[in-house]
Amino acid sequence: MLSILKFGLFAIGLVYNSTNDVINDTVFPNHTDYVTFAEKYNKTYDFNNYLIYKDNLNYINDMNSKNLTYNLEVNFFVDIKFNMVKFNKKNECHNCFTESTDIIPKSIDWRSKNAVTHVKNQGRCGNCWAFSSTGSIEGAWAIKNHNLYNLSEQMLTDCSRNYGNNGCRGGLMDNAFKYIIDNGGLCTEKEYPYIGNDSICKKNQCNNLVKIKSYTDVKPNDETILKRAVAIGPVSVAIQANVSSFRFYKSGVYQDPECGDQLDHGVLVVGYGTDQDLDYWIVKNSWSPEWGDNGYIKILRNDANSDSGMCGIASQPSFPIV
Repeated sequence: MLSILKFGLFAIGLVYNSTNDVINDTVFPNHTDYVTFAEKYNKTYDFNNYLIYKDNLNYINDMNSKNLTYNLEVNFFVDIKFNMVKFNKKNECHNCFTESTDIIPKSIDWRSKNAVTHVKNQGRCGNCWAFSSTGSIEGAWAIKNHNLYNLSEQMLTDCSRNYGNNGCRGGLMDNAFKYIIDNGGLCTEKEYPYIGNDSICKKNQCNNLVKIKSYTDVKPNDETILKRAVAIGPVSVAIQANVSSFRFYKSGVYQDPECGDQLDHGVLVVGYGTDQDLDYWIVKNSWSPEWGDNGYIKILRNDANSDSGMCGIASQPSFPIV
């Protein structure tokens, strides 16, 4: 069912152009807000980036004036062009999860049940797939064994290349699960810390603490089945994230018809609920706590206009079994 997820966060990998231009009202008309923004995010002042900043600022203000179900904000993406590489989908469903006989709750939030670690930051490395993978494994292990460990994305980035992953150049959650099964587990981030770049595999320098027996894909394009899966634990999903409204999200229930099923980013569904008659998924991102709602986004659930769900969230979910 799954295929390679390339460049999960390609935009952060962009290098800012340097310039010796003096910041003033001649070079940067009405520049005060831009200077404050650049200083906040430790960015180099650049006229081209300033023009992008102005356009995106106008977009954010315009969207926020429309009384939508969500709000946008200025964040570290606002002065750069945002490019993410799409990938093709497959039709197979490994150990396909289709039903659950358990009575599931109307809402659930695995953060409140000590099954979700802190929001992380993948930085300039396109390894969103690794963060999605560790998130679902951390959750599954914590739910079963009542111990929440912070697992190593860097180990997956460095060591799972023989399973079809390409480190900072893309990968796949299912491939990460396969590697962990054959490797006999995964180390903690403390023992194998994150550096945000491709590096040599150092798996022999740490101890595999968390193991998984297998993994299962969730029946694609069915949000009812996905809800049953999330009731069991956090689920790895792929979504489309290259939409302007998505990258500037701040709060509320996100829904934008432009956010379809052109999947390009791996994230983690950690719960679901309802807010003022709008059903939503609680999604953990890996763009730092400074993005979105402290690193999270509520994505519309039960999208009547798409079988694959808002942003394609139901296209190809999967989760590990410990």
